[in-house]
Amino acid sequence: MTATIDFERDRRASQRRAVTGGTLWAVFIAALTLIFVFPVSMIVIGAFRDGLPSDNIPFTIGGLVEAFQDPTTWSTMGNSVILVLVCGTISVAGGGLFAWVAANTNVPGRKLLTPLMAVNLFVPPLFHTLGWIMLGNAQNGLINQFARMLGATEPFMNIQGWGGLILLMSLGYMPFAYLLMLGAFKNRDQSLDEAAAISGAGAVRTFFTITLPSVGPAITGAAILIAVLVFQAFDSPQLIGRQANIFVFSTQIYHYVRDQAPAEYTKAFALSLVLIVLVLALFVAQRWLLRGRSFTTLTGKTSRREPQELGPVRWVFTALIVVFMLLNLVLPLFAMILGSLQPIFGVMSTGLTFDNYVEMLTDPVFSSSLALTAWLAVIGGFGSIAIAMLTAYVTARRTGFIRSYTSFAVWIPWALPGIVLALAYMFAVLYVPAFRGLYGSAFLMTLVLIVATIPVSSRIAEGALAQLSPELEEAGRTSGAGSWRVLLSIVLRLVIPSFLSGWFLSALFISGNLAVPMLLAPPGLQPVSLTAFQQFLQGNMSQGAALFMIILVAAMAVLAIAALSLKLGTRLRGRTGAAPAIPLTRITP
Repeated sequence: MTATIDFERDRRASQRRAVTGGTLWAVFIAALTLIFVFPVSMIVIGAFRDGLPSDNIPFTIGGLVEAFQDPTTWSTMGNSVILVLVCGTISVAGGGLFAWVAANTNVPGRKLLTPLMAVNLFVPPLFHTLGWIMLGNAQNGLINQFARMLGATEPFMNIQGWGGLILLMSLGYMPFAYLLMLGAFKNRDQSLDEAAAISGAGAVRTFFTITLPSVGPAITGAAILIAVLVFQAFDSPQLIGRQANIFVFSTQIYHYVRDQAPAEYTKAFALSLVLIVLVLALFVAQRWLLRGRSFTTLTGKTSRREPQELGPVRWVFTALIVVFMLLNLVLPLFAMILGSLQPIFGVMSTGLTFDNYVEMLTDPVFSSSLALTAWLAVIGGFGSIAIAMLTAYVTARRTGFIRSYTSFAVWIPWALPGIVLALAYMFAVLYVPAFRGLYGSAFLMTLVLIVATIPVSSRIAEGALAQLSPELEEAGRTSGAGSWRVLLSIVLRLVIPSFLSGWFLSALFISGNLAVPMLLAPPGLQPVSLTAFQQFLQGNMSQGAALFMIILVAAMAVLAIAALSLKLGTRLRGRTGAAPAIPLTRITP
């Protein structure tokens, strides 16, 4: 009788767990659909409606046909493709060359490359772009001022054109390419190069016929990601390209929505659809290029790891490292620091002062912008890494439909630039009457900033969870712990270092995001990126530079405090005899 009662109680408990689990998974799928999938479906709906969803306009293909008959659409596509091909080639070639130098050669200074590339990732694209505008604009750029002092009568350089746009975007995305390919170059077996040399192949021939083909997946993967990032770029094309009448996908979409009266939503969504198709085509092309090919270079045999001797040519590569460091970090940072200390940017005779910093910190408008950015960074960064950890855990541990659907939903932000995401979410809240109150709210802007940062935080989450063996969770369940207890007490505790790193990096990306606030910032609530952009448009470059320097210094201070806390924590664990913590991941995209 007792056994029967126990069996019935266990059966009911099992049914309750099954119902509860099923309900939770249904809520999870519904949340993914609402946050990721549904807003993007507005792009398709918007392409067949010439107006806002709240206008109750019937569906039609007329606007879509008109969009593709407009010569501007095709010129925009052409500019975007040119930029992707040129910038993508330079970024991947430069990043791959530096990755090879750091991993496989004896070039002096090669150990500085990885820290240098990581630091460049901490600098928001808008900061980098504005720094170069202060250096190279034709009117009062620091380089042109220096050239005039030497007797030049014409501007030495004009950053606001095709040349400047290609230079900035190529330099800006080179660190991504480097970090994506560094591991492949480190892991390859260098005895293959030695075998080629014994067979009579020279260093150049070996590099192109042995070294590069052996890291083919890393190169194509980096090329695809860089192409997507260039397609998505908004900051540099908006600040530099538009001045030279160079429109790409993101800037032309913004032009249709904000610069036209009435807004041409159909054309904006038509370009968005083309962009999605191009991104999908890039991923398909990568799979086609790599099909049926083997890239195995590491086996059970011993692999060589000795650096390759390059002779006197190694100093040429050292010079390239120095030039890259100057162009991508030192010069823009110097321009920002100097400009922030000038009462009037470009006027050297006025001397240097901290008045711009005092104004930024005491003026109610600017101080509220700094406070808003801080809150957005903290809340948005936490939300981004939390969602990334949850979805990455589901993708790594589940199978079947749940895993596939989660992977698909989280992949969506990769395919869309920030301006398109903002437009899609704006239409989504206007399409559903119950959500229309969110339009023009800080909540909507924060949500889209979180979604736009998911691709960055997902990389950190996936790297951390990949190092956790499922055996740890199985041991917890065997000991009687439930799924939620295993997740909180085992998984979460082990990934805390990576969680904090992802939180910080996501917060930094959010603080420098310009595309989303440009479209969704509520009146009177402007983050630093938008405030600095407006200051630059109004000619107040010194104030804009001071704003960004305050954010950059604050970010570096937080990073220093975090590093010091981890170091002190490690020492305390060592004194108490506990096993030292092993870092689960690095801060890489």
